[in-house]
Amino acid sequence: MRITRNLAAIGLAIALMSTAPAALAQPALKKVTVGVLYLVADAGLFIAKDRGYFAQEGLDVEFTRFSSGGDVVALLATNRLDVGSGSATPGLFNSYIRGVVAPIVSSKAILSKEDLTGSALVVRKDLIDSGRVKTMADLKGMRVVVNNIQSTSINYVLRAIARDGLGKDDVNLLEMPFEQFIPAMQKRAVDAVMTFSPLTNTIADKMKLGVAMPGSSTGITSAGGTANMMFYSGAFAKSDVSRAFMVAHLKGMRDYKRAIFDGKGDRNATCALINKHLPFVPPDCSGISMSHADGDGVINVKSLEEFQDEWVKWGLMRERANIATNVNADFVNFAVSRLGKYQP
Repeated sequence: MRITRNLAAIGLAIALMSTAPAALAQPALKKVTVGVLYLVADAGLFIAKDRGYFAQEGLDVEFTRFSSGGDVVALLATNRLDVGSGSATPGLFNSYIRGVVAPIVSSKAILSKEDLTGSALVVRKDLIDSGRVKTMADLKGMRVVVNNIQSTSINYVLRAIARDGLGKDDVNLLEMPFEQFIPAMQKRAVDAVMTFSPLTNTIADKMKLGVAMPGSSTGITSAGGTANMMFYSGAFAKSDVSRAFMVAHLKGMRDYKRAIFDGKGDRNATCALINKHLPFVPPDCSGISMSHADGDGVINVKSLEEFQDEWVKWGLMRERANIATNVNADFVNFAVSRLGKYQP
């Protein structure tokens, strides 16, 4: 009898154990697809993933590399991507006029008055050395290159030359990919290029091909503007994890800001993490101007409207989009309510 009772007890224990995994199982992580351009502005995303902030919020984040913000928005608009990023462009705002739903939900990079070298209008060094170009007014009639005329690059150029009295029709604006800037400067096929870090550092400081014109930095012409933004798809914005995603991202972005700009975090570890994803960033972040960020993800709507006003003035847009209706700050507001206001 004792053996029988013991076998029964063992059977009961096994039965109970078989139900235990179901009771103790952790909920599966929810997948989130993110389009990434692999810029320094994406550092907050990389930090949030590598340090487990997304996982802590129950998210399995998958990055897909893109070369164009326009491609990202196209997929967001059709809900084939959950999250993406990019800068303001006439194409983006025209898509809002057409009714595309891809709300701007957070800033990722901002133009800081402290950045006086990272972005600039770089003039060929031989033109400077010869005295042919002394101020931006001397660029009249010259070949000035941007990577994309349908972008904020043209705003930065025209704002810079306007400081010395020139307008859009006073220079010969050309468009070419960033990778062609150096050969074009070497062959003297162009006279000036609008560059951003680390390309500015390479052309002006390392290769000595050009000189950054005083007063042409975005830190002077466009300080406070939103340079890179995060978008949600319409479906993801309505999902139950959209707020959790922003909490994790804001934690990553704050780690970046504290370490790189506030001297409060582990700068070496943060730079090494960023370098793992962005090899063009040195492991110690030396010799490169890093993108500034707002610790609360604030979107400067006024700066976006100013970009648009200029595009309409220059004929790059026919009408204005209602930008404010395509900005949704609910997600960053929720994240800040969870995390508190950013403290350096």
